[in-house]
Amino acid sequence: METLVIPAIIAQTQRELDWMLDMVKGKVDRVMLDVMDGEFVANVSLDFDFEIRNELEYEAHLMVENPLDWVEKNAEKVNIAILHIETLEEVEAAIDYVKGMGLKVTLALNPETKINNVTHYLSDIEAILVMTVFPGKYGGKFLPETLEKVRSIRRIDESIPIEVDGGINPRNARLARESGANLFASGSYIFKSDDLNRAVNELKEAVMYAEP
Repeated sequence: METLVIPAIIAQTQRELDWMLDMVKGKVDRVMLDVMDGEFVANVSLDFDFEIRNELEYEAHLMVENPLDWVEKNAEKVNIAILHIETLEEVEAAIDYVKGMGLKVTLALNPETKINNVTHYLSDIEAILVMTVFPGKYGGKFLPETLEKVRSIRRIDESIPIEVDGGINPRNARLARESGANLFASGSYIFKSDDLNRAVNELKEAVMYAEP
């Protein structure tokens, strides 16, 4: 499985988004766009008609009450839609709709959500995201107990990509990799670093040398 470090972007303006994309250009292959509506989570991010460049792969982490509405309006901007299972009433229909819009589907779990809410959809989706903090802002406290979900999902499915998001610094990335994760979204560790390039490289090295 491919192992990726994925910068997670929270932005309130196009100018801020452009600046952050410029910062990671050439350093990574994929970027997470944190979309927040102030309802599903308290914060707001990318709640405007933003524009992006095409040189990267983009995943939209939809921390919103109505993710399918967002997909309907913005599907052409991203490659992957991350849907929180907590926001979906008809999960299979939502997966089919997003795929019909030409996007890959990742299902996300908040820390309090049990994996049996998603395990029967593993064959229908491209990846699982396990939140390792309570979502909605940079700098949340890493919850090591959430890695048991990663281990459990990996025991059930040896090949599905598992992403972790929240509090991902080199130490926690290594722990997540050892638990079976292969995708590592990191926001504050990267963007609040004095040396962004070094921060990205430290994360890459941490997961490169860890064994699941």
